Formats: sequence, C-alpha cells, structure tokens
Amino acid sequence: MSNIALVIPARLGSTRLQRKALADIHGAPMVVRVAECAARAKGIGEIIVATDSEEIARVVRAAGFTAAMTDENLKSGTDRVAAVAATLKYPIIVNLQGDEPVMPAATIEAAIAPIVERGVLMASAFTKFANRAEYMEPSCVKVLTDHEQNAIYFSRHTIPYTQNPISDEELLNSKYLGKHLGLYAYQRDFLLRYAKMDPVLSERAESLEQLRALHNGIKIGMGFAAKGSQSVDTASDLDKARDIFYKEFR
Repeated sequence: MSNIALVIPARLGSTRLQRKALADIHGAPMVVRVAECAARAKGIGEIIVATDSEEIARVVRAAGFTAAMTDENLKSGTDRVAAVAATLKYPIIVNLQGDEPVMPAATIEAAIAPIVERGVLMASAFTKFANRAEYMEPSCVKVLTDHEQNAIYFSRHTIPYTQNPISDEELLNSKYLGKHLGLYAYQRDFLLRYAKMDPVLSERAESLEQLRALHNGIKIGMGFAAKGSQSVDTASDLDKARDIFYKEFR
C-alpha cells in the first residue's frame, strides 16, 4: 500500500476567472481533469478533492473520485489540504493545486522524490523556462536552488539580479534556476505545523506562501521536471490548457 495521499484544494469562488474549478476542458470540469492527472502518477495511494462547495463535490464524486468537505472560512489551499491531512494517516501528503489540469504524471513524481529520497520535510518541482519572455513574466514564479537542489529563494521578480552580464543561454539553462510548478509534497506532521505558522514579510510581499517555510529555516527540496504544466488563472490560460489537453491528454 502506498504511503502517499494526494489532495486537490478546489473552491468555487475565484477572483480572476469565475467558477474556474468547473470550467469545461473537453468534456469534463477542470477539477476532474486535475484528479485525472493525479491518477496517472505512480505511487499515489488515495486522491481527495478538498472543497467547500457541494457543487464541486458532486461533480468530483460523479466522476468516480473522492471529495472531502472543508470549512468555507479556511484562508488558503494549504489550509484546506492540511484540514484533510489531519484526518488521514498517510505519512506523505501531496498538494496538487486545483488549477493544474494538464500536470504531467512525471512532474508529480518529481515533486515527491526529494521527500522519498532525501527525507526533506517539504518538496516541490521546477522546470526550465521556455524563453526569456517567460522568465521575465511575474506570473511565472522563479526558484533559485543550491547545489543540493534545495530552494534558496522563490520570487515573481527575476532572480538572481544580474549586476554583471550573464547570457540568456547560461541563465535559462542553469540547473540551479527554473520555473516553479504548482504542486507541493510534505511530510504530514510538518504540514500540520506549517499550516499554523504565521505569514511572514517575504510571503506577504511576493504573495508566495512557500517563503514562510524558508523564513522558518525549512529546506524545500526541488525535483527537476523535464516538462512543466499550464496553470489556469485567466481565460487566456484556460484556452492554453484546453489546447495542451487536446494535443497531449485526450
């Protein structure tokens, strides 16, 4: 039996794209497509959608997946995942965000690997930037790692700051710099502690919750993924995800 549970936080309210969890992607709601991505990954013992919406829960269950109702007052997806994790006995919990309908199975596995192989408390995944324009885009989160492939810092801004000239080739092909992808893996006991930590300055400034872990001295192991994903935040993102799904997942 696997020792890994994967939880997908999904809520109906969203600021930039209304009801995006239920947006149709070639015949199925986005949240169901995310669950299907999770089902392709090796080693996952249970997949649970954590939601405060009965409407989301119904479509998830109709598609054959498990849904768990969570308090509508929870502030973040991590809080929702932690609430479900508290009811589980799996030692490893994966948080696959509910707006990642074309996340490759190998990328999910890459995010889990640092916990399984190195015993870090928290892990995630990153990939190479497609080009400089993507690297410059604030919606694409950058991660800089150390020689052990633990995160040094995450930012929406370009990092590292290039006071000295560095070529695009060197910057975009460095094995220590890449595009952060929208999923996390945790040792369960750490996740329950992490969800109770207070927000910190860097986290609030960047709107990047993972900076809370770095601020508190927690190593975040980064698994390298050969292929990235397409998160959905806007109508344009949704069109891109639909196109990727049509070409690669149907």
